[in-house]
Amino acid sequence: MSQVLKEQIDYAKKNNSDKSFIDASNFLESERESGYKNTVYALYELIDNSYEAQASKIFITAKNKPGTNHPNQIAVIDNGEGMGVDDEGNDFLYEACKVGGTHRESSKTPLKRKGYGRFGFGLPKSSISQTRSFTVFTKVKEDQNWRSLNVDLDELISKNSTELNEIKKISSDELPDYIRECLKNNFSEDKSGTIVAWNDCDRMTYKTEESLKQNLGWRVSMAYWRNIKSGFSVNILGDFIKPIDPLFLDKSCEHVENCGSNKLKAIEYESWNWPFKVKSEGKEVVINAVVRAARFPFRFGSKDISKEARGQNGNIRQKILREHNGILFYREGRYIDCMRHVPSEAKKTHRFQPYDQNYKIEVNFPASLDEPMGVTNNKQFVNLRFPTLQSDGFVKLMEEANNMYNDVKKSELDIEVASLSKENAAAQAIDAASDFFEKNQTDPIQEQKRKRLAELAAKNLDDVINLEVERRKKKFGEDVDKEKVKAEITPLYTPSKTEFKFDNPGPNAPFFRVVPVGGKREYYINQDHSFFTKIWMNPRSNEFMRESLKLVIAAIGDEYVGAVEDGKRWYNYEMVEWSRNLNNSSDQFIEKFNLDRKEDES
Repeated sequence: MSQVLKEQIDYAKKNNSDKSFIDASNFLESERESGYKNTVYALYELIDNSYEAQASKIFITAKNKPGTNHPNQIAVIDNGEGMGVDDEGNDFLYEACKVGGTHRESSKTPLKRKGYGRFGFGLPKSSISQTRSFTVFTKVKEDQNWRSLNVDLDELISKNSTELNEIKKISSDELPDYIRECLKNNFSEDKSGTIVAWNDCDRMTYKTEESLKQNLGWRVSMAYWRNIKSGFSVNILGDFIKPIDPLFLDKSCEHVENCGSNKLKAIEYESWNWPFKVKSEGKEVVINAVVRAARFPFRFGSKDISKEARGQNGNIRQKILREHNGILFYREGRYIDCMRHVPSEAKKTHRFQPYDQNYKIEVNFPASLDEPMGVTNNKQFVNLRFPTLQSDGFVKLMEEANNMYNDVKKSELDIEVASLSKENAAAQAIDAASDFFEKNQTDPIQEQKRKRLAELAAKNLDDVINLEVERRKKKFGEDVDKEKVKAEITPLYTPSKTEFKFDNPGPNAPFFRVVPVGGKREYYINQDHSFFTKIWMNPRSNEFMRESLKLVIAAIGDEYVGAVEDGKRWYNYEMVEWSRNLNNSSDQFIEKFNLDRKEDES
């Protein structure tokens, strides 16, 4: 007999009398791995239950290990209706602590489904994901005492059992001290409610009280912003939280009108309905998910808008934008998931990159759409079904993401181009070099070139003056003194010898052109050319690189503008060829090596 078969038989002998479908010890340990992303997501389940129980307020309180700031006990306390029990002792508290215990089961009747609860997994599975022991206390308004039920995994495993303990009745004085204090200070007028206490947390994501408060606070504010806006009061470790709309559109929420000194505002896009056909109890009904979207202006997430939103200069807006770079899914108005990667079987796709941080699309759907959205039983993931990924609504969703991505790029490009026009490091270097050559000029050919350039510049300046004279004649309808106009315009072309500008002559025009006017040479960089869109404005390009490229452009342009006859014809021909080749090679360079994506700076 092989060693593998021997081990199997030995295990079967040990459990010979157990004919149950579930192995209690292995089952209980495996249930701790329920897939909750972190402590915050586990707490969402308890908040859901409080809201469903008609609570108007909840307090999340904690007790630290003695002599530390590390919480090891956490309780969620609400003033909801509590859990019912009848005269015969049928107590829903047992069902609430049972994996799969729910009065909302609706797998075959999605149109009857409503609210957050459905699978009956939330309370027990979220709790054991964070602690090996939890206790639930509850009372309805007619009760004088609390009813309590403790679930201890180690005790159940030692018994190899899944049978729960007996429910006990206890007075308020018998509650744990940190819970008793919170009740005394905040629930003295309330007659009913439920408390879920995690007794010895061994898997807390956030180790200190401060980090728990900070990370839990803004995430709950974002997850339940609609509920909080409507009056649902949530207190986390002593602080009441305010709603945060992750699209920063709802003016009743935080950080919409301003975030500190940053007064930039989100740009709202038109909302639309995403229809689904739902079959239930012999009928088919169209149910809509609601899609809304917003784009954020450049440096929307900066504390100081004169600087990029990096490191300490990032505000809470930036934290939300960066952490949720994808499509936001809300179920019944409560945050579920952020889809950061579109499945390959989708009819239309989109690859989320850093630019995508600067817009948000939210899909808010009712519980009746759980099946097409693929909601998991811990309600923190969506796994969109194949028909959903193939639907016209999903195609429209991806098109909106692609369009908004392009809107973000164009918006930031326009801002950067405006700022680039003010940069003059390369221009100063070019002027200094020009001064040196002019002072040390001995080559007669170069001297002739300099004279030709001066003549061309003078002619172009005269053309500019004549155009301004004509413009003024048309505007004022009278003769204009050309000398006076000349005196006004000439100084504009003498302070600097070099200036870089941008224009849009089309993608097939040369990648730049140079125009000498008076004492200045104006270089126009073609914003429609691939050299500009793929190289100049590439996320990897920085100020040093762009100023260096200006030096190269000026070196070519200086020779080009000074050429005559055969030389001029040669440069005219080559400029077209250079631009055509540069157009193609820029595209190939960026696409072949996937260089249109900047590394995430989180």
